[in-house]
Amino acid sequence: LYPGVSDLLSPRAGEDPMHADFRIQGYETPDGSFAQFVRGQAPQWLAHSDRLTLPEASSYMLDLETVYKALYDVAGVRPGERVFVEGAAGGTGLYAIACAVLRGARVTGLVSTEAKARLVTERGAAAVNRIKAVFADIFTPVPADAAARERWIEAGRAFTERVRSVSDGASMDVIVSSVGRDLFPRMIDLLGHGGRLVFYGATSGYTLTFLGKRGTAPVAEMYARVGLRPHQGVLVYHGLTPTGPGDASGDPCAEDAIETALAMGARVVAATRTDAQAAHLKRVRGLAGAVSLETLGRARGFVWPDAMPDYDTDPEAYRRYQDATLKPFGQAVGRLLATADNPRGYPDVVVERAGQDTLGTSTFLARPFTGAVVFVEPSEGRRFSFYAPNVWMHGKRVLFPTFAVLGSHLSNAHQAEECARLVDAGALAVHSPGIHAWDDLAEANQALHENRHSGTLTVRVGATEALDTARTARQVYEAWGSRFLDGKTVRARIDPVRRGAPELVALVTLDSPPANALGTEVLGDLERVLDALESERHLRAVVLAGAGSMFVAGADIRQLRAAADADEVTALAARAQRLFTRIGRMKAPVISAVDGYALGGGNELQMACAWRVAGARAELGQPEINLHVIPGFGGTQMLPRLAARRARVVGGQMYTLLVDALAILLDGRRRSAARAHAVGVVDEVAPADALSHALGVARRLVTGEFSGVLFSPLADGATLAFPNVERDPEIARLLAHHAAVPRSAPAAAILEAVRVGLTEGVQTGLALEARRFGELTAGKDGRAGIDRFLTRRSLPLPLRREDA
Repeated sequence: LYPGVSDLLSPRAGEDPMHADFRIQGYETPDGSFAQFVRGQAPQWLAHSDRLTLPEASSYMLDLETVYKALYDVAGVRPGERVFVEGAAGGTGLYAIACAVLRGARVTGLVSTEAKARLVTERGAAAVNRIKAVFADIFTPVPADAAARERWIEAGRAFTERVRSVSDGASMDVIVSSVGRDLFPRMIDLLGHGGRLVFYGATSGYTLTFLGKRGTAPVAEMYARVGLRPHQGVLVYHGLTPTGPGDASGDPCAEDAIETALAMGARVVAATRTDAQAAHLKRVRGLAGAVSLETLGRARGFVWPDAMPDYDTDPEAYRRYQDATLKPFGQAVGRLLATADNPRGYPDVVVERAGQDTLGTSTFLARPFTGAVVFVEPSEGRRFSFYAPNVWMHGKRVLFPTFAVLGSHLSNAHQAEECARLVDAGALAVHSPGIHAWDDLAEANQALHENRHSGTLTVRVGATEALDTARTARQVYEAWGSRFLDGKTVRARIDPVRRGAPELVALVTLDSPPANALGTEVLGDLERVLDALESERHLRAVVLAGAGSMFVAGADIRQLRAAADADEVTALAARAQRLFTRIGRMKAPVISAVDGYALGGGNELQMACAWRVAGARAELGQPEINLHVIPGFGGTQMLPRLAARRARVVGGQMYTLLVDALAILLDGRRRSAARAHAVGVVDEVAPADALSHALGVARRLVTGEFSGVLFSPLADGATLAFPNVERDPEIARLLAHHAAVPRSAPAAAILEAVRVGLTEGVQTGLALEARRFGELTAGKDGRAGIDRFLTRRSLPLPLRREDA
């Protein structure tokens, strides 16, 4: 289960499902990812690879998918590039190395012990141990004081030189970061020209600081790099120089950014230092507006600090900064940039300036997931700071002329599936996790917190050691106590209702692709499964289902066409009738689970059961008359009896329901599950799939909670009066159509078999049905009808009454 849930109907889901109200399933609801049974959206369900044990499969998703997205889709690592990985011996670190090596990159990992260094080198990467005397006390935030900053720069040179020495003297192209506060500024130092730091966490602290680098770029180039489009919102800071604020009314750099964005069709707002600068910009045609810090400063409590307060050392100061700076400034900008799809007015692009440390404000304002902050001026030696979750958790980008800081968060379902595909193909290996019992969870988490843990871990939730080596669903069931009966086309799984309890429920699945057609092989396998189930003393219920997208599409038509004579066809029909009668009379009630099509013999099979469940999208019918034959596996006997039962048990006119049942036999067209339920062909329509609902019925049967009345029409010995239905307008319409086609012989045989079965008993009716089925199927018209059906040239069927 991929635990990410999105609003899949949102237009933004087409951009990335994570942009459409993404959340982790289970944080807010009881239907959590750790539950034994979970409902989820279709993209959440990924194929499990038999290469993996359950602990392995449960351990890799968060780590591997997070770094896969960060490296491949966010940073865009290319073959031959140099990649540096923080925490290289940890869960995400080891997978980052694996993904980068698979991509053909040259990888270096940062570790904290020599043992971890060996672990990293075994996986194809160079290693740098940060716990060395020469590196003591260098992993700290960038000081705000200029003099202290020079000492900080000098202290870090040994580390930079050490990293370059193991990478052929070159700087890094991509850095994978997750440690945050302590290591972050040194990681930026390692980046070369065009380098990208991608991060997905900040475990050592959320206030990230770093120093800029030399280099400039035209603003048009930076807009192109972030993909600025018409009507997007742009915020430009005005009234600054590369080294600090300025009082001049003009600002060539800012005004170039404004004019260029306007020329590209963007909506632009300027943030000025003074009212005079805001007034100066009134001459710019098309400017959406200007926000003057001088004007905002007149409001009580507004503060524009030199830098963002340190959240980690003074969270109260950061809270005041939110109230006194971020909220009023953001509201002022948002009022000017708000649109129907962006009511808060988040800017899509913020043009930042090297002369101020307001990156914390800009990364807060930039639009979630697609927003970017760009610099165009040289920033070498300038200190910048921002709040890490604003960037990583919302996938924002900070682009300088010569390097970039990229936020990345988790993965979407497609990226999760790509990882599963690579694992299943053997291209990526899953690291054997440490397996912990639920009672050991606290100690496992403490080991993670204290960095005493390598790789990944998995925790058993409600499971036992018996599942530690399970790789397949079958092994999971076997650990639960299930047993399996395997046939070529039919298989059965026998489950204890409760672990250790004697009561059993069986799931029988017909699996004969592509349509689960009923031929001699399937009938033989089903007979052998019934033989085995009838010997199970504690069996209390059986669920019958079809594999794939349908229940059973009918009898094996090609086998019927190949039959030598009518006797061979009659014998096949009689065999199926006996088998279906066994199903209807089993001591353990059989419950059908109809998903997809149940046509011809498939509908006859499900009607024979003691309780019938159809999925909401199932379709059922008896199309035999389309082939110039009649139902041969009991359809003429079961359909009328189920309609009559519907009239007795639920209510309704007996005559009307019998006419509806005969119409299904005579018009040869499919009925929806709801329509079949109205006639009595099925007992329940499941709100979604039939199988899960039918298994619930079986459980209630065993526990005594089931309140329905079980009934198989093949176990019904009663006789009924048969009205003169030929005079009914609906039946007369259908018979007239078949007379004109012509298709009178099978239509007459259907009425005959129904009349005999109701008035003389079901066994007499079955025998007559089998004979007529054999005669018509092996006859000239029957063979021609089958041939036309197989080549899609069947003669037209009559309309259903509701369509006529």
